[in-house]
Amino acid sequence: MSHSQSFSSNEDDLLTLLFMLFGGIATGGFSLGVVLVPVRDWMVVYHLLDVGDSVVIPFVDGIGFGWPQIVVAAGILVVGVLFLVWLRRRASERV
Repeated sequence: MSHSQSFSSNEDDLLTLLFMLFGGIATGGFSLGVVLVPVRDWMVVYHLLDVGDSVVIPFVDGIGFGWPQIVVAAGILVVGVLFLVWLRRRASERV
């Protein structure tokens, strides 16, 4: 095994761990926000969650995702997938 393959493997492992860490933090933070009322109110004030008739995906007590939140979440997901594809292509070009 050459040094470049070892480095590429270590970089992939590090990126995987970082995605798992940030994904876990984001999931836990969002779950905490839905359960705790003060955090939920803060998320509504800063438009991370929506309330009322504009809710498309309800979570609890009439609070959930409206279309703006869905569009932003979909955009973040698309950017994340494109970033992963770019990283894979870059890693395969190095070999």
